Amino acid sequence: MPQVFGEIKEITLMGYVLRAILVGMIVFLVGRFVSKRSFSQMTTFDFALIWILGALTVSPVLDGKVTFTRTITPILTLFFWHTILSMISLKSRSFAHFFNGKPLLLIDDGRLVRKHLRKHFMNIDLLLAELRIRKVFNISEVRYCMLEPNGQLSIMKYSAHDPVTASDVKATAHTIEIPLVVINDGKLFEENLKKAEVDLAWLKENLKTHQVESVESVYLATVDQHKKLYVSRK
Repeated sequence: MPQVFGEIKEITLMGYVLRAILVGMIVFLVGRFVSKRSFSQMTTFDFALIWILGALTVSPVLDGKVTFTRTITPILTLFFWHTILSMISLKSRSFAHFFNGKPLLLIDDGRLVRKHLRKHFMNIDLLLAELRIRKVFNISEVRYCMLEPNGQLSIMKYSAHDPVTASDVKATAHTIEIPLVVINDGKLFEENLKKAEVDLAWLKENLKTHQVESVESVYLATVDQHKKLYVSRK
């Protein structure tokens, strides 16, 4: 059994494999328990934390003299302080602004705020590109554009350029339900058939219209609220 724990002058190939498995487990646990905000809405503080955790976690694989005790201790310390500071941020708005940053207006009532653009080294071409990604091709349509602390843009158009909603035309809006998965990689979900108020006979009959003879040959099948079947074959 190759040596894995403790200081190692020369790591064997199997030692690398075992250490890599342990590092993978540590990364999984860190990712499992760090707040989901850190990944979906990464602030400067979260970004720094994840970079440091990544460097600490991989160090036992890169250097045999680095023990897992020396790795786990700073990881737990950083995790503790991240949790504490996140809790303080929930209680104190000024503290949250200091660590997470504040949103900045890039367009204010149709006018470009050049000092905020320069502050984040964003020229007009980059701003226009970001707007196009969000399906805004004419900057004159934008009333407010705000750069959020996580780097995303929030856009408010002038009312004349807003999409028409059901309430605008006084039409009845119908609730859209998420389609139910009834077949996943050849496996049938009978409980979702019941929720969709259909049965196996109905499913097989509709599969035939898609030139599908068996459930096992279906990669994905969903049923929406109108009992419309979507099928993707293997």
